Amino acid sequence: MDKIKFYLPDFYNKFALNELIINMLKEYPECFYDNIEIGAVYGCFPGSLWNGGRVCHGYTRREQVLTVLKEYNDRKIPCRFTFTNSLLQEKHLYDTFCNMCLELADNGLNEVLVNSPLLEEYIRKNYPNYKIILSTTREIKTVEEIEKEAKKDYYIIVLDKSFNNTDLLEKLNDRDKYEILIDSFCMDSCPNSTKHYREVSRAQLEFDSADFPMCPAINRDFYEFLGNETFITVEDLYGKYFQMGYNKFKLDGRAFNVYTVIESYMYYLVKPLHRDRVRLSVLKALERLEG
Repeated sequence: MDKIKFYLPDFYNKFALNELIINMLKEYPECFYDNIEIGAVYGCFPGSLWNGGRVCHGYTRREQVLTVLKEYNDRKIPCRFTFTNSLLQEKHLYDTFCNMCLELADNGLNEVLVNSPLLEEYIRKNYPNYKIILSTTREIKTVEEIEKEAKKDYYIIVLDKSFNNTDLLEKLNDRDKYEILIDSFCMDSCPNSTKHYREVSRAQLEFDSADFPMCPAINRDFYEFLGNETFITVEDLYGKYFQMGYNKFKLDGRAFNVYTVIESYMYYLVKPLHRDRVRLSVLKALERLEG
């Protein structure tokens, strides 16, 4: 039986939390749902010009990049770069830092999310060892368009959340190739998603803050999102969708505080009987690390 794979957010800024969860899954498997594994942890190192989806400014030293890559890769867990900036020009392809990150992680295990055809072509040519994944930020919303992309050489295609809880998922073939974003914090049928992604891309390139009204979802509690039309419940995930042949599920969370992300991990990964104990263990361990 295929494993159920989860893709966790933010390999850098939520490194401590992810490391705790990954270690606990190995040490206390009885607390977690059966037959699951961490497929990858996605994100970027601060300072990555090619980053998209969420603004991530800052600075990361080479030694920090190497340390993070080693900690995940030693556990056979890929780091998946969110290089999904949609506004890249040819001049941006030669960014020293992003190329350094790909060079340091070029071991055949790690992965890259793409949106820009320009960057995709550059990575395929210069870093052929990477698994290339088509990002949900491409916002493809029809079965015909998705299956057209599926014929190309993508390792995985991350579906737009508009597919969730609809008969569109029943119409797709080769379901092992698709990844479902199961807990998008964005509002249903958000009219500003395209504008949001483009503005994030602009802000990343111009070392600026994104200039759009703060999404109302940011300050909501995780459990408020259970009412979203696109939210996939834990029962449907382990029941209907896994039985349909889907086994790749992405968790949102790069833009959210660590406590919100903890709750998503508790909900999807941990058996109800053990959630309180695992949550407490995680919180106490994070407190020790911060102290």
